[in-house]
Amino acid sequence: MAIRPAVLISSTILLLASTATAGAIRGTLWLGALPRAGAVAAPRVQKGISDAVVYLERIPDKVEDKLAHPTTGVWIFRKNVIVPAPRVVQKGLQFSPHVAVIAVGTDVEFANSDRVYHNAFSVSAAKHFDLGKYAPGHRDTVRFRKPGVINLHDDIFPDMLGYLVVTPNHAFARPDSVGRFELPRLPAGSYTIHVWHPVRGELRHKIDVPKRGDVSVDLKL
Repeated sequence: MAIRPAVLISSTILLLASTATAGAIRGTLWLGALPRAGAVAAPRVQKGISDAVVYLERIPDKVEDKLAHPTTGVWIFRKNVIVPAPRVVQKGLQFSPHVAVIAVGTDVEFANSDRVYHNAFSVSAAKHFDLGKYAPGHRDTVRFRKPGVINLHDDIFPDMLGYLVVTPNHAFARPDSVGRFELPRLPAGSYTIHVWHPVRGELRHKIDVPKRGDVSVDLKL
C-alpha cells in the first residue's frame, strides 16, 4: 500500500507542572472526514478504527529495554512482570484478533479453537511460514524476527484472512473506539509515528517531544 503524508490538525505542547523530563505522545486518529480547523470535535465512534496500529519507528535503547522488560514494585521489591505470549486463535472460521500487533522478536501462539482442521501460513516478505494442517485443539508457536506486516492465511479455508503487525520496538498503541491513542513516555527528541490500517493503508508523521510536557497530535488516514 502506498504511504501517504499525515494531515496534522494541531500539534500542541501541553505543559505540565511536574518536574518530568519526558513526555508522552497522545492523539486521535481519524478515518475519513476531519473536524473543521479550530472546531471542538465531539468524540464519535469510528467504524473499523480498532484495526489500526500506531507505533514509533525508533526509540532510545533504554526506553526499549524498559518496555520490553516491564517490572512491578519499587526498590529491592521490584520484580519482572511475566508477559504471556500473544495468541492468534482460529475460531468461527476467522483469525482472532483480525489484526494483532507484536514487537519484533516475539513468539506468537497459534491455536485452533474450532471443531475442524485448520492451517496457518504466510508468504509475506517479513516472514514465510507454514504450520501445515492441524486438528482441533492444536497449538503451535512462531517467532517473528523482522518488522513488517504479516498476512495470515488458511489454505483449508481460503476466505480466512488475518494480519500480524510486527513493530520495530515496543512503543506501539491501538486506538480506542473514537480513535484516541497514547504512546509511552519518551525523552525529548524527534520521532517518527507510523500508522497502519488493513483498508486505509499507511502514513508516517514526524513529531518533536519537548523536554517537558506531552504532545497532542491529530492524524488522518
